Amino acid sequence: MFKIFLNQIPSAPLFLSIAGVVPFVLLSVGLWLLPYEYKLVALYNLLNYSVIILSFIGAVHWGVAITKGIKSYKHYLISISPALLSWFMLIGFFANYIVILIFFLLAFLIMFFIDMHYTKSGFFPVWYLPLRKLVSIIVIISIGLASIAVNIKVL
Repeated sequence: MFKIFLNQIPSAPLFLSIAGVVPFVLLSVGLWLLPYEYKLVALYNLLNYSVIILSFIGAVHWGVAITKGIKSYKHYLISISPALLSWFMLIGFFANYIVILIFFLLAFLIMFFIDMHYTKSGFFPVWYLPLRKLVSIIVIISIGLASIAVNIKVL
C-alpha cells in the first residue's frame, strides 16, 4: 500500500517540493566552492531557509488538522514546534554553527519520522510519504555537507 512511485505523486507538490530543495543544495555547495565572504552569506541563508522550511513542514500538520476538524492539541503542537525550536536556535544563545546545523539535521529527520507515522495512520495522503522521503534525503545530505564544511574550516 505504501509502495508508491514518484510518478504517482501529484505533479504540483512534486515539482514545487523539488524547487524547494534547490536552495539547500545550492547553499550547501556554496559553502565548499564560494569565496570566503560569500560562504558566510551562504551559511546565513542556509540557516534561515532551514527555519522557513521546518516551519512549513510543521504547518502542514496544522492545515490537515483544520481540514479534518481535529480539535485535540497534538497536531497543533507538532505544527508549531519546528518553527519555535528553530527560531530559538537562531536567536543567539548558540554561537556554534555545528550545533545549529546538527539541530536542523535532526529536526528534519524527526519531522520525517513523525510524517511517516501520520501517513501510515491515514492522516496524510499515501503519496505524501515518498515525497517527504525524497525531499528529506536531499535536505539531510545538504545540511550534512554544510556541517562537514563548517567543521573542517572550509568556512
